[in-house]
Amino acid sequence: MELGNVNVLTLQTSAMKQDKTTQAMSLVLTEILNEIDIGRSLIRTQLEDLSEEVLDTIAIERNIFWYDANANADIKRNIIRNCNKVFRTLGTNYAIEQVIADYFGDGQIEEWYEYDGQPYHFRVLTTNTKVTGELADQFHKAVEAVKRKSTRLHEVLVMMSANLNLYYGFVVHTGDKIIIRQEG
Repeated sequence: MELGNVNVLTLQTSAMKQDKTTQAMSLVLTEILNEIDIGRSLIRTQLEDLSEEVLDTIAIERNIFWYDANANADIKRNIIRNCNKVFRTLGTNYAIEQVIADYFGDGQIEEWYEYDGQPYHFRVLTTNTKVTGELADQFHKAVEAVKRKSTRLHEVLVMMSANLNLYYGFVVHTGDKIIIRQEG
């Protein structure tokens, strides 16, 4: 039996198949189940095509409490796509790293003892240069929701590197100072 081609009566025991009520209920349920549009009901495969309004509704239904309705549509899709990973690992660095990936695309956590910070603090390192203003605020709220309550986000650092031509020069000036005085 496959979805879209269900016969509920065949799932019944032989005694139940003889019951008129069971036959009627099975007929009605079969019709209802076979009318379901399977392609549209698989949200994970349709996530890219869903409107932001539908994404917001899905987040409410799934109780994704770190979801921000003001976020960019791509970030919303990432959060919904990866919410089960975060739910399974709430309070761990993995959950925070998943939120980092959802918001910034890349990044990592550095614990306080790795950068000589205060105990129970951590910082986030990313190369995404768009980490400013509203996106940073949304990210901070999401991290606060999924991290351990005993830890604190100290800072978000944007790491940038570039290949630059570096020109330098110097001047050496040597000389004596002579003072000439006129007498008289």
